Amino acid sequence: MEEYEEIDIRELVHIILGKWWVIALFTVIAMLVSGYVTSEMIDPVYEAKSTLFIGNESDSIAGISFSDLQVDDQLVVDYQELIKTRLVTETVIHDLNLPTTVDNFVEHLSVSGIKDSRFIHIVFQDTDPQLAALVANELSDSLVANAERIVGVENVVVVDSAVTPDHPVSPNLLMNVAIAAVLGAMLGMFLIMVLHMLDNTFKREDDIERQLGISVLGIVPKFEGERRAS
Repeated sequence: MEEYEEIDIRELVHIILGKWWVIALFTVIAMLVSGYVTSEMIDPVYEAKSTLFIGNESDSIAGISFSDLQVDDQLVVDYQELIKTRLVTETVIHDLNLPTTVDNFVEHLSVSGIKDSRFIHIVFQDTDPQLAALVANELSDSLVANAERIVGVENVVVVDSAVTPDHPVSPNLLMNVAIAAVLGAMLGMFLIMVLHMLDNTFKREDDIERQLGISVLGIVPKFEGERRAS
């Protein structure tokens, strides 16, 4: 039968605490590397957002009924999908002469609606803050034009145009450094545990009794002798 070595948790904690400097070293190195990579090697991404409102036909003079509200709610969903169609995206890419594909363009685009509301948000992310705002506004204008052409009514209004963002939304320097610190500490502890498991030398008399099953009769104390005169 194969024998397994029992792991003493208290001894393991004692070993880890005894080599705390290894954990500290890995933690500091991981934080420095993460901070450098995040700030120097990753381009910041900016997010611009425009807000639109979808209502009834502008020349309608009748009162709003419950069925009208249901139709408007459905239009909100339809317009969210319309923004991501090739009809709209290819128009924006062509008008702004963007060096990108439709699939890559849509990856940077997100459209969301507010629950129980007819407001929708068009959000575009890019490494260029001015371009992000320009694209978001161009998408809004394209939606207004295509909604009138496809649906046949002028019921989309731009409430808030996108403005050039001042601060990036990613990467998050503090979060990346914090995650790197945790991973560095874990790597340091893992290295200590591996080195301890690979170390077959006896450190204390308890190791001899546990590993060999024999009692220790005595130990030789370690002391420093006096220096001999030359």
